[in-house]
Amino acid sequence: MRGTQIKLGMAIKMARKNMKMTQGELAEKLNISVRYLQTIENESQTPSYAVLERILEILDIPSNVVFGTSDEDMYVEKEELLHLINNKCGEHDVKVLLATAKALLSE
Repeated sequence: MRGTQIKLGMAIKMARKNMKMTQGELAEKLNISVRYLQTIENESQTPSYAVLERILEILDIPSNVVFGTSDEDMYVEKEELLHLINNKCGEHDVKVLLATAKALLSE
């Protein structure tokens, strides 16, 4: 269960950031405290089923992330990549990354 919990906290945090939502905004939508959300994201506490269900719905996280199908690791990595591109890359960086990806995938 600990492995899923780590991945869940990371997936929640990345999806929230990708949606440009603060912890306060998400906590308010979930009707929970910011502190409780922080403990979920930091993987020190597992949310209740009701809270988990609302998190998945609000952040549009596929259930396979929670229930451990084989795509869950890739989902987290894709979310992290999208977050980095959206928040750390300028227009030139995106063009370079796209050209690199196209070159790597054409082989």
